[in-house]
Amino acid sequence: MIELPLVLFVLGFVVLVKGAQYLVSGASSLARLFGLSPWFIGVVLVGIGTSIPELSITMAASARGDEVGVALLAGSSVMNILLILGAASLIRPLVFRREWVMIDLPFGILALLLAMLFLFVSVLEGETTAGISRGEGFALLACMFVWILALLRRKSTHGDEVDTKVFSWFASFVLVCIGFIGVLVGGQWIVDGAETIATMAGVSASLIGLTILAFGTAIPNFIVTFVAAARGHMGIAIGSIVGSNIFYFFGIMGFAAVIEPIAAPYSLLADLVFASMVALLLFLFARFGSARFTLTRGEGILFLLLYAAYVAFLIVRG
Repeated sequence: MIELPLVLFVLGFVVLVKGAQYLVSGASSLARLFGLSPWFIGVVLVGIGTSIPELSITMAASARGDEVGVALLAGSSVMNILLILGAASLIRPLVFRREWVMIDLPFGILALLLAMLFLFVSVLEGETTAGISRGEGFALLACMFVWILALLRRKSTHGDEVDTKVFSWFASFVLVCIGFIGVLVGGQWIVDGAETIATMAGVSASLIGLTILAFGTAIPNFIVTFVAAARGHMGIAIGSIVGSNIFYFFGIMGFAAVIEPIAAPYSLLADLVFASMVALLLFLFARFGSARFTLTRGEGILFLLLYAAYVAFLIVRG
């Protein structure tokens, strides 16, 4: 007989993705009503919007002291760059704008390194588990707001736009509320199911977060990136990934830690170090690769091979 948490695990992804779509639609409509530019909507709202599933799951996991949230963020960060950007570059080489390479990619690396520092500074303090305190959570959120303010001050230099339907103020607010409820409920169901799967399979919750949950929550990013790349909208294809990765470690970790201090095993340090190396590799390819400010098909194939090796390592590690 199939256990209820497993059923809710599957339904949770459906509710979560649908809720995220409603939330992004409502938020994008409100942004247009407030007169924000299509560029800002594309980079910030799409990048953050496609990360709502990770936010919901991390908050639910943090409230229960579960390690799956941190593992999910590390796994999703690696997947975004190696798998999604790597595969998207096979459709057509991904052309970066200079400011993305010189400003946003380094900012993403900084976000990862700072979150990792906060997580594992407890090693020096003799703690038995890693963690992020509320104070450190506020510091991460402050960095997130600095980045968003910097984006607001930066003028759009390209014509990428996101097709955004504008609703009335009331309809936009209702969509946001329904979407918010959906992501919270879906996230809780997924965390419950992940714990059940880990127990039944005899593996760690970290492995579930780094693989199954990372795959499941990557659906919005896959859709946005591939559609945008196929249409030649490089700003959206790359921006949603860059925005998501910055939001993971400044926004999601910060917000979750403010609600409830985050705890994580030291074993996740290796995964966060690897995520940092992957982010650095993307910067190096975009800045100094064979084609300046471009992720070529050859580099994309290398990313895919690295991701396959990483997944194999996770399975062997257990």
